Amino acid sequence: MATAVEDLCNQVLVELGYPKRIGDIFEGAKASRVALEVFGQTRDELIDSDDWPFARRTVAMALLKGPPPAGGYNPATPWTTAYPKPGWLYEYTYPADCLEFNAVIAPPQAMFDLDPQPAVWRVDNDNAFDQPQKVLLTNVKNAMGVYTAQVVDISTWEPGFISILIKKLKAKFAFLFSDTANTEKLSLAESGAIQQTVNNQRG
Repeated sequence: MATAVEDLCNQVLVELGYPKRIGDIFEGAKASRVALEVFGQTRDELIDSDDWPFARRTVAMALLKGPPPAGGYNPATPWTTAYPKPGWLYEYTYPADCLEFNAVIAPPQAMFDLDPQPAVWRVDNDNAFDQPQKVLLTNVKNAMGVYTAQVVDISTWEPGFISILIKKLKAKFAFLFSDTANTEKLSLAESGAIQQTVNNQRG
């Protein structure tokens, strides 16, 4: 199984019949430049397109801001940017590796909740910091987040994911290497094959 970006890209080059191989994706050769242009975006698009088990994450969210002490807002404690935006009690750091945020859940309690209700949440930007931060707002204390993660460790990818990724990369490589309309037709044909593979995987 491929364990590096270069391995996957070289497999694509072999299938395309390209005469050269990539030794290092940063080496500057034509094939490596093409790989740098499309690999990361294609990987993330594919991860985000389906519910891949290796990309599922459930984590305790990192609290940035909470409500004022007991008593809430009042003339002596007015709302300021030190607190979450009005309408929300808690502001959490948006996970750095998150491609798509899916849900907020409350932490498990001593008495298990047999009828959990979905929590309301919103992704926002907090401009109160020196550098604006992407944040998540909710009214759930000690919230846990459920999301799809950007996973760059190839060793954790499932074989089905790798197979579809290679097909997607092959279509894009073929188009970018091409100077003719014939290769564009090849790219379109590969896209059709990719969709059929995805359908088969889901079926």
